[in-house]
Amino acid sequence: MTNTSGEHRPRRLLKYSAILLVAAQLAYAAFLAMESWNDVRAEQAGLLATVAELDAGAVDTYFSQLDIGMRNLGAELTDSRSSHDLGRAYNLVHRFQKLHTELGNVILMRGDGQLLLTGNEPNNPDMPTLAGDPVFMKFRGELQQSARLVIGRPVAGNIDKRWVVAARYAVTDRTGKLVYIISANLPANFLQTYWVDTAIPKISALGLVRDDGYLVSRYPEPGAARQDILYGQPAEDAMTAYLRAKKYPQQGLIEMPDGNGRTADLRALQRLKHFPATLFVDMPMSEVRAAWLARLHDTYFLLALMMIGIVVFYGMSFRRRRAWSTEQRREVLRHKYEQALNERSPNEILLFDAETLQISFANDYALKHTGYTLAEIRQKDILSLHPEMGIEVFGALIEPLRRGEQDSVSYQTIQARSDGSSYPVEISLQLMKPDQGGAGFMAIINDITALKLAEENFRKFNAPVERRTARRK
Repeated sequence: MTNTSGEHRPRRLLKYSAILLVAAQLAYAAFLAMESWNDVRAEQAGLLATVAELDAGAVDTYFSQLDIGMRNLGAELTDSRSSHDLGRAYNLVHRFQKLHTELGNVILMRGDGQLLLTGNEPNNPDMPTLAGDPVFMKFRGELQQSARLVIGRPVAGNIDKRWVVAARYAVTDRTGKLVYIISANLPANFLQTYWVDTAIPKISALGLVRDDGYLVSRYPEPGAARQDILYGQPAEDAMTAYLRAKKYPQQGLIEMPDGNGRTADLRALQRLKHFPATLFVDMPMSEVRAAWLARLHDTYFLLALMMIGIVVFYGMSFRRRRAWSTEQRREVLRHKYEQALNERSPNEILLFDAETLQISFANDYALKHTGYTLAEIRQKDILSLHPEMGIEVFGALIEPLRRGEQDSVSYQTIQARSDGSSYPVEISLQLMKPDQGGAGFMAIINDITALKLAEENFRKFNAPVERRTARRK
């Protein structure tokens, strides 16, 4: 009888080797799938956090500019020469409203709630009063506790029922007494302007929420049936619970569940630097899974071809591709941020390096006022535009920002144009967060030529009175 065990032994060895190889491949594929999922999720979360940081910076910049504009309007309204001239007040409010075309009707009211005029309607004796209105009493209390612009809760319009957000500023006299309240409405979908139109990352929603849980703005805007729920009452969800538990952190990343408790969205949070609100950006988890599956497809294809050598090859190509794509997407997002500064800012904006003071960016408004091109102004430092500001004085001015003792500083100086002329400006200076290129400063510059002229005229007007008073003494 023929012994076939010797013949079958190589086959069994080949069979077992094939099984072991397949098992090893399956085990490695499972391990690689888990590691790839973690990497893809971390990468998408990092990109989402970058979007949230840039959009929060743009929104905070816009509110800061609006705050400066309302503060300057308040200073003009309380000019001691004509503080009771409602005709002049109407002209000032109307001018402000024309400058900020994104705002609804700008309203001027007294500190007791009596409406005086709007940007579209001069003073009318029949205008109503809000005195005694609980809503007025509440937001007046918020204004009296804040030295900056206050972003109110959203309210539905009386006529078209569209939801709007009130931006209010308290105007006080030198004694701190509330004299006027300036109020202007933003549409609840104003975040549409800051929507980053890019497929990577595929964000599904952008929103802004107050510390009390009220949603200020959201884009894409929900349907009419959902707006009453989203805007009309404070949210009680995983995000608001997280914010309260963490005491409103500067940054955050959470998973938002659906109605069945499964993770539906990945949400990045970024708190505004100068206002009590948090911006959030949503990405569907389906996008994270799609990115993961796309990466696994390539990986498994290489595994079938390369087998053992795929480990080294995939590790090198994966890191190189991820570093390149992340940097490229960051550059796209930065371009969108600078474009938003150009399109949304009614003020001059300059960005400059914190160490060399070299200017790196100027918006169109700044280039128009100074007469430089972008290439020309990038060859200058900030002190060359402000010849009256010495390096010692400027260094002492920005030192509290470097140490984190202050969020911003404001000062007045003279700004030079390319033709040798100059004009007075008020500058609000903020330290920008380091981001792979060193820290930098952002200067929000407001032309105060009209304000200085008004002060000079006021001094000339009072000069005869002061001389007569001096002679009597």
